[in-house]
Amino acid sequence: MITAHGGALGTGRNSKTYFENISTFKADAIEVDVHRRGGLLYLSHLPALFTYRKKITLAQAFAFAKKNRVKINCDLKGRGLVADVIKLAREMEVTDLLIFTGSVRLTDSDVLTEGEAWVNRIKGLPYITKNVEKIKKAIEDTKNPHFAGLNINKVYATDGFLEECKRCGVKLSIFTVDSYRELKRLVPMEPANITTNYPVVASTIRFETLAAKENK
Repeated sequence: MITAHGGALGTGRNSKTYFENISTFKADAIEVDVHRRGGLLYLSHLPALFTYRKKITLAQAFAFAKKNRVKINCDLKGRGLVADVIKLAREMEVTDLLIFTGSVRLTDSDVLTEGEAWVNRIKGLPYITKNVEKIKKAIEDTKNPHFAGLNINKVYATDGFLEECKRCGVKLSIFTVDSYRELKRLVPMEPANITTNYPVVASTIRFETLAAKENK
């Protein structure tokens, strides 16, 4: 899966221009930053204490995702948002498109009833090669199929870590990969997702990789 990072191709993070250009990204998913104030779920990278009502809402973002049939990665910018996001996704009939990253934790297992969650942090288990088996067990111990795997910063995406995760069956989502060299390294290693500001480039590399495999 290729995810267009919020503001991909210079469209502006959480902006109307970003959503209007979804079809040009050639991506499988889009990303939004989710905050809550009162009962409103709105999009902003940082809290908008006085201007939040002027921001694009998560409901509007869900409508764009539904129209374009792309998955939507809700990068939660605070704890306790999972249930509210799921409630809205059910109302708008987009639970099949729903992805969680950011402040979603394994401790959210009791409210994580829809979508797929990629965990950014597991307490006491840094994302290093020697911890992969323990990480796998921690995820499996939740007995919640909505936990898909790990969401890791590109700095942790070493060849060794990716290979150990593949050996143990731990799926990875990697963010935010923007250099052509890193995309050329990581795409052929087939992580479950790569988030990038250059989704067209990533998609092209993925196509070339698949074509090369078929021609062998």
